[in-house]
Amino acid sequence: MRVFLLVIMAIFIANASGKLRVGVLSFGTVNWELQTIKNNKLDSKNGFNLEIVKLASKNAVSTALLAKSVDVIVTDFIWVNRQRNKGFDFVYYPYSKVVGSMYARPELNINSLEKLDGKNLGVSGGSVDKTWLLMRAYSKYKYKKDLKDIVNPTYAAPPILNKKLLDKSLDATINFWHFTAKLNAKGMKKVIGLDDILPKLGIKNDISFIGWTFSESFVSQDKKIIDGFLKASSEAKQLLSSNDKEWDKLRTLMKAKKDSIFAVLKDGYKKGIVQKFDENNIKDTKKLYELLVKEGGQKLVGDAIKLDETIFYDFNPK
Repeated sequence: MRVFLLVIMAIFIANASGKLRVGVLSFGTVNWELQTIKNNKLDSKNGFNLEIVKLASKNAVSTALLAKSVDVIVTDFIWVNRQRNKGFDFVYYPYSKVVGSMYARPELNINSLEKLDGKNLGVSGGSVDKTWLLMRAYSKYKYKKDLKDIVNPTYAAPPILNKKLLDKSLDATINFWHFTAKLNAKGMKKVIGLDDILPKLGIKNDISFIGWTFSESFVSQDKKIIDGFLKASSEAKQLLSSNDKEWDKLRTLMKAKKDSIFAVLKDGYKKGIVQKFDENNIKDTKKLYELLVKEGGQKLVGDAIKLDETIFYDFNPK
């Protein structure tokens, strides 16, 4: 009985403290925003105590949420939809619209997907990476050719792909935005980005590719904490959009020794800020999901062949 009471007291104390555990990759860009919240005490201002839990891999982050070792993570809407289809009660709130791009060595003069014929292309995220799949869809639409049939793809981790492009082991790479930002700063040439492709595929409104993810059961217990966190997230974004002094505080965390890299990382983050997300954005997210189902199949989406609109958490920080 005594043990039971101690457990109940511990739960009560944890809840009373207003602690919110956010799981992130130890090297992820999400840390920039979370650290801005801590630097400016936006957590205490909005009624919670932010605990940043740094984890080693993307799988570790999602596993931590499933195991309830953390309360919130950032992940993509496809993962949330798959889990929802399995019976989990996770919901999703837009975090960033920033997208991946393809960069090539400038001396090769590659200015379109068609010019990649026979080239060695590095792809981050594996064979069902969203940017890779959507570029394949665009290649079929524009050139009537599947990109995978005209290039020699190499799947590898983002830092490895950057290194291989710079040492000329690869001709071009598809990579996440903060890695392509570094390539841009080092003189590599942008071939095409998802922001160029999506309008051609009928996607006119912004897509939030990654978002804050948490469970409805947690919301039912601590809605004020979740809403306070989302408000703090919005306030941190506003600070990072308008005050360069906030970025100076983050420079060591960003590991941006060169001014050129520091500048493109700041610019890339700002471009990814979601200004609005309404029914029109959700409608286009559904269109995008249908494209990804067609290209990636069960390996990407599992049994969740349709996008469940109830994954989107309804909150207005203003």
